[in-house]
Amino acid sequence: MKKIMFRILFSLLFALPFILVTSAWAQADAPAQTAAEDLDCQSCHPAFYTSWEHSHHGQAFTDSTFKESWQAQGEPTECLACHTTGYDPLTNTWLAENITCEACHSPISETHPNSPMPTNRSSTLCGRCHTETYFEWQVSTHRLNDLDCVDCHGQHSTSLKAEDANALCASCHRDQSSNYAHTAHSGEGLTCADCHLVTLDGDLGEGHAFRDHSFNVQLSACNACHAYDMHDPAEVHTTQADTTDEHLDAMASVETLGVSLDPDPVSPVYFILLAALIGMAFGLLLAPWIERWYRRNVGIDHESKK
Repeated sequence: MKKIMFRILFSLLFALPFILVTSAWAQADAPAQTAAEDLDCQSCHPAFYTSWEHSHHGQAFTDSTFKESWQAQGEPTECLACHTTGYDPLTNTWLAENITCEACHSPISETHPNSPMPTNRSSTLCGRCHTETYFEWQVSTHRLNDLDCVDCHGQHSTSLKAEDANALCASCHRDQSSNYAHTAHSGEGLTCADCHLVTLDGDLGEGHAFRDHSFNVQLSACNACHAYDMHDPAEVHTTQADTTDEHLDAMASVETLGVSLDPDPVSPVYFILLAALIGMAFGLLLAPWIERWYRRNVGIDHESKK
């Protein structure tokens, strides 16, 4: 029992310098703490920053289309709540133009980057500005299956997380997409979005136009192409036999579909715990040799003194 206790105590003592060295290394290697107002997201996250910079969020205020429309309406202040970050209606001031990092990563941690920034990925946050789209999504089967905005749209780029709508839809609706590839609609070059995400309230990208995110096929979508088909039997329809092979590869881009994730920071505590375990392992291995050396040298001196 004494031998076991001796070896455990020795391993703990041996682990102590490993802990101290690793802790010092972690502190030295970690970036110096920066005040929240002095944070420079681009220096640590250049890829995310570039993606955001060219997105709709990154140009929500500076976009020329918005600026012209806003100025033509007399620069209404209510627009700024969604086109700036941290808008205060009482003082008519804002923290930053466009929708910046702080809009989703807040409150800013004073100890960042040593501690992670909070991230709000909820559709509720998106719905504060995208009210019409959020309302449509609420009644969709996507919501019932716990699919949020960020499952289809890049958090920083705001664009689709796939090359096109067909590839994105196929990542979940693989069977339907495979069948659709052999239809007349596919042969005409129509995508899933042309029927399930019809454009409402004007041309997309102008003003507050948006796509119907209930994902239900509206009669208006059919009428856009087939308004007179029911009463015109002489209309020549594209049949399945007319579909060429060039339209049968709708699944080709699905295999390369990727979803980008924000990297999670690694706490130095894990490195310290790992160093402690390694130190204890070395201590347990060396303990028998140290014990024999102690008995051979120190023990003999004790016996001679007696």
